[in-house]
Amino acid sequence: MDIEVTRPKQFTDFTRSYRLLADGKEVALIERGTTRKVTLPADSKILTAYIDWCYSPDFAVSDIQDSRIVVKNAFASNPLKALLLPLYYVTFGKHKYLKIES
Repeated sequence: MDIEVTRPKQFTDFTRSYRLLADGKEVALIERGTTRKVTLPADSKILTAYIDWCYSPDFAVSDIQDSRIVVKNAFASNPLKALLLPLYYVTFGKHKYLKIES
């Protein structure tokens, strides 16, 4: 299955790339402000994005709409969260640091 993966330009993590996993195996490296085509293995069920020790909740491949997903930092679009919650997101909230949307 081919999908289009977009990572918007966000200030948070601007120097680092996100890794996209399909069922635990790396399938792509997503850089800031890019859109790229990714071929998923035919039997893929779950997508996860990660950076360092932080990652996204599991995202079911069956939930992908129009063969497109967006991988982004979960709190960077909200200035209040970006100022007040970074420590939470890199510790207790590390499993919610990134977000995958379709």
